[in-house]
This record gives sequence, structure tokens and C-alpha cells, in this order.
Amino acid sequence: MNNEMTPSTSENVPIEHVAHSHDVVFMRATPNAEDVLVDVELCYDTCDPFAIKARFLRDTPQEIDWLFSRELLTAGLLQLSGEGDVRIGPSTSRPDCLQVELETPEGAARFTAHAEDLKEFLDCSHAMVPRGDESLWIDFEVELGKLASG
Repeated sequence: MNNEMTPSTSENVPIEHVAHSHDVVFMRATPNAEDVLVDVELCYDTCDPFAIKARFLRDTPQEIDWLFSRELLTAGLLQLSGEGDVRIGPSTSRPDCLQVELETPEGAARFTAHAEDLKEFLDCSHAMVPRGDESLWIDFEVELGKLASG
């Protein structure tokens, strides 16, 4: 990883944003069948320093993106965390894995992924933007302008 940078909060110097991604294999649990391996690209972008995007890659042109907080994944390494659409926590059946549960009105899916792969991704994101420094990467004037313009 080569993401050495410092955010700028000066009004005259724009922030230089960077993104980083890791490819991770998730195993989808299916009832009465073998687990299905799913390639997932985890992305962290300093443009949205609180978020992680998980892009589920499929053998079709359609990819599925889920956006959730970096803090949720961090907390999920230690204990079951999350309410609503996304829940993450240690697997009860495999101590080296995390369980990721995704839910929509149309259905739900349960995955496991190696905890070390997810921790490595988080370590990279924290090297880019340390915990607590996320707000330094947000240009609040630009964001307020977006809200005001509709």
C-alpha cells in the first residue's frame, strides 16, 4: 500500500483524495447446499472516510454494492454489531471468520469471511485515515453546497 498523504483543511489547498481496495472471498451460506464462494471488492475512499463499500462481483454484468460504516466493521471484529440491514460479528462456528448478514425487503443473505482478510483491509484504511481523523477529510462547505442545491 502506498497511500502516504496528509489531509488539508486549508481553504486554499484542495484535499487530495485516494481510494484503496482489497479483494476478499466471502462464503455464502445456502440452506441444504454447499456454501457458494463470492468475490467481494472492499473499497475505502477518503472522499467518504466513514464508509466502506462492498462490491459483490458476480458472473453477470450486474454487480451489487453495499455501503456500511467502517466503525461497524471494526466493532464486528470483536462482537456482533449492527442493527437493521447489516450485522457483522464473529462466527459462532468458525473462530477464524466473521459472519456478515445483509438484509433487504426482498430477502437476506448470510456470509462468512476470514477475519484476518477483513482486519488487513481495515488496517490499510486506518493507515490512510486514522480513527478520529475522518472529519478532516470532509470539505463541509462543498457538502453544504450540495445540500443547498438540492
